[in-house]
Amino acid sequence: MAAQKRLIQLLGFGGLLPFYGLAAVAAWGDPVLKAPALSLLAVYAATIISFIGGVAWAMSLLTQPRAPRLTQNLLVWSVIPPLLAVACFFAPLATRLWLLVMVLAIAWIADKRFSKALDLPPEWIQLRAALSLLAIGALSWAASNVA
Repeated sequence: MAAQKRLIQLLGFGGLLPFYGLAAVAAWGDPVLKAPALSLLAVYAATIISFIGGVAWAMSLLTQPRAPRLTQNLLVWSVIPPLLAVACFFAPLATRLWLLVMVLAIAWIADKRFSKALDLPPEWIQLRAALSLLAIGALSWAASNVA
């Protein structure tokens, strides 16, 4: 992780730009753009949540030979975030955004536990914490702007 730290941070924090850009459009932009921006934000959040599940899937592949139980837990967990994200789309827009906030929080908690079990570098979970909290902040801001 150390060799790619700068790129990892750039990509991670760059991934927050759509969260904040779309939340800003919803808060301050043309009223005609508010609903589409919020809908697109929900789709983007669900995509990121699915990506988080994919990371768990990839980690399971790396742990398979040495920790079969951990591998199984990672595989099962890896499909839960995307399923929860999709389920959020059955709710009205404001509720959907708040539910996505909760899914992001749950995913961070799971990743924190898995990072200990996997003995990942502390920088990884620190970055995950920062990215999750900032994404949660943007989604919360946007959800509070739904009329």
